[in-house]
Amino acid sequence: MRARAADNLATLLVERQAEAGLDDAGAVVDESGSWTFAELSAAAARAGGALRAAGVGRGDRVVVALRDGRAWAQAFLGAAWAGAVAVPADPSTPERLEGLVDDCEPAAVVLAEGEPAGVRAVRPDELDAGTPVPIAPVHVDDLAYLIYSSGSTGRPKGVMHAHGDMRVGIDTYAREVLGLAPGDRCHSMARLFTSLGFGNGFFRVLGRGATAVMSGVLPTPRAVLGTVAREQVSVLSAVPTFWSQLARYLERHPDPDALATVRLAVSSGDSLPVAVAERLRAVTGIALIEGLGCSECSNIVISTRPDEPAPPGTLGRPVAGVEIRLADDEGHPVAPGEPGRLWIRSDSNTTGYWRRAAETRELVFGPWLRMGDVLAEEEGGVLRHLGRADDLFKVDARWVSPARVEGALLSHPAVAEAAVVGRPDDEGLVRPAAYVVLAPGAAGGDGLAADLRRHVARALAPHMAPRTVTVLGELPRLPSGKLDRRSLREG
Repeated sequence: MRARAADNLATLLVERQAEAGLDDAGAVVDESGSWTFAELSAAAARAGGALRAAGVGRGDRVVVALRDGRAWAQAFLGAAWAGAVAVPADPSTPERLEGLVDDCEPAAVVLAEGEPAGVRAVRPDELDAGTPVPIAPVHVDDLAYLIYSSGSTGRPKGVMHAHGDMRVGIDTYAREVLGLAPGDRCHSMARLFTSLGFGNGFFRVLGRGATAVMSGVLPTPRAVLGTVAREQVSVLSAVPTFWSQLARYLERHPDPDALATVRLAVSSGDSLPVAVAERLRAVTGIALIEGLGCSECSNIVISTRPDEPAPPGTLGRPVAGVEIRLADDEGHPVAPGEPGRLWIRSDSNTTGYWRRAAETRELVFGPWLRMGDVLAEEEGGVLRHLGRADDLFKVDARWVSPARVEGALLSHPAVAEAAVVGRPDDEGLVRPAAYVVLAPGAAGGDGLAADLRRHVARALAPHMAPRTVTVLGELPRLPSGKLDRRSLREG
């Protein structure tokens, strides 16, 4: 097959909306204004021309280090328009940005301020002043974008994806599970440089002809509720931490109409504790759906459904177009009900990590990806997420799932946030160690620690009860919003 403009992801996300009569429909909105699909198309064409004029060639990397908003969408699509490889980056952490630039060696970095050493800096106003160019023809399997991992298991890795990979998530999860359609207005509390924000806040939204509501401000509960009300958001996505914060905020500031426009609330990025889902439903009436995805397949692969109730704490079933199996490290299936690593086969699977051959060999096995997540299949074929393989540990020869212990801790009224890791005790035996953020008005001390141990023992099992309980002002988080368990284990 020859290279075609029709296979460029810019065509998939923007140009094909014209064929569906959506030229004048809303595509992207932020604090300063909005663009229709026709306006977004013109903006991307200008950006593509500006990048070409800046010396960016086909296949070159273009780092997009901007706050979420229309300029971000213009820069990302402009890179694709020019046939380059877009690389979203966190603009708020210079050290992380410097490491990413060193790793992917871009021809240009789009950023509002600063001068990355040895790389052409392009400002948003330069993109907007560019001379429009036609969409570059590409092969559907050409490298189109790199999504860097959150760094939860070490130095962030650039996950490689082709122009054709986006179509899978658009045609399966976005259509069949979320039901996205023109008229939906979607907002992600996760930032666009993260895999969750990139999918639920950008490409799956535009690919279904819906409107991406973007915000460059810190996603506090107050700010998010303001965005929802102002922009009439219908689909709201976040990691469990944000849902917990939002539920706590609404408990202190009741507003029965706070999420009145929201038809669907989506949680992904970490295991969703049952207590968080129940708390949010109690204060808003909204039932969260939960999905498990990964940057390596640029899609949500397992999800609950709005119209199919799943047992509390479970992930539901695989998404259409995705095949999964639970197996050991060598790929041998585990016995029914036993924990197993998640193996994924999908047309959107990555070919590997950018310039990381050794780590790619640990991930890619023919058409399958061997992930670090550990799941168990329960009655009816629903799946339960037990955590990452390097997070699980055994106590007295019995497995401990940190996610399940955290869920039990969060069901205690004194706990607002919780994290659990395995740490060696004075005798060198690994035992559960809990770190908690207290709910407003709750008192700490030895009495609370003992109470939390009894609470977990009753809810789960005595061997899962934390041997130590440490109260923190806040839990360590990765830029994606995920819990940074690694820092707790090593701290």
